Amino acid sequence: MSTTRLHASKQTNNKLRWDAMIGDAPFELYIPKWRVPKPWPSTVTVHIDRVPVNAHVGLPLHPENDADLQQPIYVIVERVAKEHTLTVQFRPRGAPEDWPIGQPYIPIALLPESIPEELQITVDWDSSSAPWKDLGAR
Repeated sequence: MSTTRLHASKQTNNKLRWDAMIGDAPFELYIPKWRVPKPWPSTVTVHIDRVPVNAHVGLPLHPENDADLQQPIYVIVERVAKEHTLTVQFRPRGAPEDWPIGQPYIPIALLPESIPEELQITVDWDSSSAPWKDLGAR
């Protein structure tokens, strides 16, 4: 459906944020530090698609080792609220402490005309990008 490259933006105590402007709408994706491979990549590619039939989320909730962390994140998100002016809010299924990503506000430009109740988001690590530089907690 859509693919977008996001760039390192912000670090908090527990999460990292990558973002990009899609037209006039910001697309910010927070990922818990426990789910990001080291060194942290400065660029990620995000694929947004309809939920495939018989979809399942691949990795264990908290990966055991660095090899697991190199695998893409596959997460099914549910629509939280009606459309905002330029974005729609989604949240991962399951308990918040186990979410592999935060609750993204996805720009409408990246969604189909008929916005589904659920989407699959895949996050691919760009290992060819430079490592994340400490941008501090802005």
